[in-house]
Amino acid sequence: MKNNLKSLYYLLLPGARKGKARKNLRKSLKFDLRSKGKVQVCILTTRHCLFIANAISNALKRVDIKSNIIFDRPRRGYAIVPHIVIAPQMFKVLPDQYVAFQVEQTVNSRWLTPQYLDSLQNAFAVFDYSLTNIRYFTEQGISPSKMYYQPIGPAAIKFNKKNLVAEPDYDVVFYGDPGNERRQLFLTELKKHFRIKIASEVYGDELYEILDNAKVVVNIHYYENALLETTRIWECLSLNKCVVSERSSDMDEHSELYKMVDFVDTGDVQGMIERVSYWLDNGRQQTLHNEDNRKRLEENLNQFEYYFYRFLVATENISFTDFWNLVGDKYKLETDMLCLHLPEYTKRADDFLQGDTHGFTFFPGLRHRLPWVGCALSYKYMMMLAKKHQFPKITICEDDVEFFPDFGEEWSLIQKYLSSDFTDWDVFSGVMTDLHKEARILAADRYNKRQYVITDRLISMVFNIYKKNIYDTIIVWDEMDHDHDTNTIDRYLERHTKLKVATSSPFLVGHKEDLHSTIWNFQNTQYNDLISGSINLLQQKIVEFKQSQNGEVYTKDASPLISRVESSSF
Repeated sequence: MKNNLKSLYYLLLPGARKGKARKNLRKSLKFDLRSKGKVQVCILTTRHCLFIANAISNALKRVDIKSNIIFDRPRRGYAIVPHIVIAPQMFKVLPDQYVAFQVEQTVNSRWLTPQYLDSLQNAFAVFDYSLTNIRYFTEQGISPSKMYYQPIGPAAIKFNKKNLVAEPDYDVVFYGDPGNERRQLFLTELKKHFRIKIASEVYGDELYEILDNAKVVVNIHYYENALLETTRIWECLSLNKCVVSERSSDMDEHSELYKMVDFVDTGDVQGMIERVSYWLDNGRQQTLHNEDNRKRLEENLNQFEYYFYRFLVATENISFTDFWNLVGDKYKLETDMLCLHLPEYTKRADDFLQGDTHGFTFFPGLRHRLPWVGCALSYKYMMMLAKKHQFPKITICEDDVEFFPDFGEEWSLIQKYLSSDFTDWDVFSGVMTDLHKEARILAADRYNKRQYVITDRLISMVFNIYKKNIYDTIIVWDEMDHDHDTNTIDRYLERHTKLKVATSSPFLVGHKEDLHSTIWNFQNTQYNDLISGSINLLQQKIVEFKQSQNGEVYTKDASPLISRVESSSF
């Protein structure tokens, strides 16, 4: 298995030059933003994406990584340094080593050419602001391991106010390309009611001067079924502007904007006119609305920074400790029932959401060039958050868990057993994938006609409950130890033989066979034999435990643990 693990990175070679050195860059293994020498990360962008470029530059600056924003290929060619290319389809020639920031909407095929897909395939990694887009590109053959979800968020904006106009002759601003039919329909009607400024091909300080003087900014889709134009919206919110926008086809991805933006139905011109009128006629309410938005920006987790620093952790450009101090500790857990999930693996999310989720909420896991390290970091992170939130326990499943038809009823009974006064446990395991041969049975109980076992070994993370006394054990897991034979999170916990691990017979949950492992890149069917072996071994150990307790003899056939239909006879 170890030989199958491949690093995903390009190595920045300090002092590299043209020719052979460039070929070596393509074959290298690491995307290093902190190489020795006077190296600056280059952010190549179009001017209309300058807000994103500045957000990246500011985020890099916070971790002492220098960057340089450029708008075109230099006359002497690109520097041999890491590049982040925003809207790569806009540049005829791309650098040798780059991360592509994909900003187009896949609801329209305007830019989705074979050449564009090649530019994404050739990138070290691909950022995308939309899960809808990521789903499309993975269906087109781009591996989810190359994709990184990178939503847009607020960013500090500084600009030089010229104050050339004491009182602008407009109240409402639209900025962007006004040249298509549906936008013209909106703008024509808005002009009948308001003093409106249309800003096209305006960027940077000039744009911000216009927005600074606007009372309301309107966001109108270019496409009928458009995704939300989050760059424009977050840019305006960062300037503390009141925004009225059409709803989008991906509203479920933007719940944090529901209270910050005044949304009207797609295509509802009259609705937009009414909402703009409301804000212009109610200055006091607009002031309060803008103040509330400012507080939300200060208090809420910045999604852009969270996911950008998640990428820097994955590429080992910052440590997990850096991540925690920068953004990690600001993540708010709204529930103690989490489903560990990588947002980039949209197929797994869709599969999980097709059934009853039983109250579990997705938690965006961390990533690493060694996927099993990213998995363990995710558990370390969740335990740190659970401890910070002072949860007495936390339940975590993974997105390939299989909930059996009777899960709800069985789960309720198991929780009653675990909360009973006579039960002493640290972790409850919903399924044992590879029970250790030396595992000891510490107790075997029957409760509500179900068999329960307490053992001293844990070897599965598919569905577990962790009590608070186990948090620190996971928190001290060492991410610098890259021996996957001993330090995967489940093997790490398996070594802690003082744990009291509760499980049930039959197991509460299963492991979906039709999904691929995001850690080891093989089909989950390879776990079947391991789980069957664990069932048989556990059954044998219960027999031996019962014999040692009272001398009675129980045969394996008397207790078909593998069955989800028959009850255990223990």
